[in-house]
Amino acid sequence: MQTEPEHVVSPPEPHVAGVQNAAYSTNWSGEIDTGSTFTSISAQWVVPAVQPTAATELSGTWIGIDGAPGFSGSIIQTGTAQVTEDGETGYDAWYELYPSPEMLIGSVSPGDQMVALITQTGESTWSISINDNTPGHSFSFFKSVNYTGPGGSAEWIEEFPQLVGGPQGYLASFGSVDFTQMSYTAADPGSVTVTPTDLVDSAGNVIASPGDLSGSPGDQSFTITYMPEPTSVSLSASPVESTLGKPVTYSAAVHSAGPPPTGTVAFSDGATPLCTATISDGTGSCSATDTPEGYDVVQGPYSGDANSDPSIGSTYVDALPHGYWLVGSDGGIFTFGSAQFYGSTGSLKLQRPVVGITPTASDGGYWLVASDGGIFSFNTGFYGSIPGLGLHPAGSGLPHSLNAPIVGMVPAANGGGYFMVASDGGVFSFGDARFEGSCPGIGGCAGKAVAVAPDASGNGYWVVTSTGNVYTFGDAPYFGAPGPQSSAITSMVRTPNGQGYWILDANGQVFPFGNAGDLGGVPATSTGGLDPAAAIAATSDGGGYWVTAANGAVFTSGDAPYDGGMNGTHLNGSIIAATGF
Repeated sequence: MQTEPEHVVSPPEPHVAGVQNAAYSTNWSGEIDTGSTFTSISAQWVVPAVQPTAATELSGTWIGIDGAPGFSGSIIQTGTAQVTEDGETGYDAWYELYPSPEMLIGSVSPGDQMVALITQTGESTWSISINDNTPGHSFSFFKSVNYTGPGGSAEWIEEFPQLVGGPQGYLASFGSVDFTQMSYTAADPGSVTVTPTDLVDSAGNVIASPGDLSGSPGDQSFTITYMPEPTSVSLSASPVESTLGKPVTYSAAVHSAGPPPTGTVAFSDGATPLCTATISDGTGSCSATDTPEGYDVVQGPYSGDANSDPSIGSTYVDALPHGYWLVGSDGGIFTFGSAQFYGSTGSLKLQRPVVGITPTASDGGYWLVASDGGIFSFNTGFYGSIPGLGLHPAGSGLPHSLNAPIVGMVPAANGGGYFMVASDGGVFSFGDARFEGSCPGIGGCAGKAVAVAPDASGNGYWVVTSTGNVYTFGDAPYFGAPGPQSSAITSMVRTPNGQGYWILDANGQVFPFGNAGDLGGVPATSTGGLDPAAAIAATSDGGGYWVTAANGAVFTSGDAPYDGGMNGTHLNGSIIAATGF
């Protein structure tokens, strides 16, 4: 460790909030006397206890002659050094004739009572004495030295010393130091000027500051106080948009001009505690699964540590609700998660069985469609139906009948209408849904149509058949098709952005195309036969999906959470469709 002359920040002027003194330095804090020639200085102090840290931190508590601006070529000084590194601390008494290196005298302990005196005894001879007056481990040191400095300043200092031969550390968190029984001898005491000086870091923050002098000349005292570094906190959440109940990783970076901050950051969403990150080297993270629903501000107060002030940061996270509806062939509706019940046809006598369900854009309602094209609206608008067009059910034998039964429906892109698809690939559009073609219009499709899905633009759609063929209409791009499988294709669903789709077969295999993730299918033998995989529904973020079997069993993949199922429960009609968010 090497002490140095004062590094003054020039010109002296008021600086950041909390500053007590107009003079400030990057390595000294204390009282500096100038304006005369000084021939002695003395004081007492208690060795401060520094907080142990992993980073290298140090401070020096001393009295001396010279070293202030204008007299920086030499210093005669003595004091104690406090050093912490790798969680351990060391305390030593020393003296120094700068620019020569310091000379260690012996170890001391925090709380030891030190008494020091430097006095001129001849033209170029001086004496240095420093005593530890603590009962049980006291010592006395006296040395006569040759010193030819000008004697232009006298100072009582807490210093941020420099390390010799290694990377520079940080000012140790020394708490406070009281210099007492201060005295000096000056050739012209009446001309002495006292300059209280703050120590600032590289960012201009005051990190050590002297209080006011008290007492009478020859027996004065003052306190130097350590000030933790100001901090700022940057927070982030990953993913920013997540499904309710899924893990979100919250990360914090605590910024400081001082030592790398430690401590904790406690994340919360309003009154809901989320998780607490342990900060090491200024960063930390933690995960939580209980982020409240909605787009919310997440705050993270930083605890602070011995070197760092507390602060607070914020970020945003959007925890999307999740849930799904299962619908039976009788129109019975079963809700799970955040999906709400808006009504059903389970208590009605239907002309034809229900074959599909479509939610509104806000998931605040839904439509059911029967195989005759009848529409049942719940908490949403009615845009028309096949019977309303004067068409009778397929197979009824009546004139003006459907050529094939309706097998499913999907909403228009803007939620202001819907499409129905018949098993022959005929497409019927209502409301704002735009008709862009159908299988009969292109001479027929291979296999029976089982599902229709709109593209993201609202100007096209896909039709998938039981034989694994995909047909595109309007602007819908072609991403591929599974072709014939050992079991029939039963359902399809597009990705949220319309750049891909998943196709499901009765055995629970899921075939991804485009940007649809390969997230796996249903465990072997779980579906098929009398309990085919009947429907697939995607999560709102496209990171997962639910597969539903005819017996009401629900299987999850990717980030789709399991909110329950109907397997093991008596159903009046098999599950034939599902949708979720």
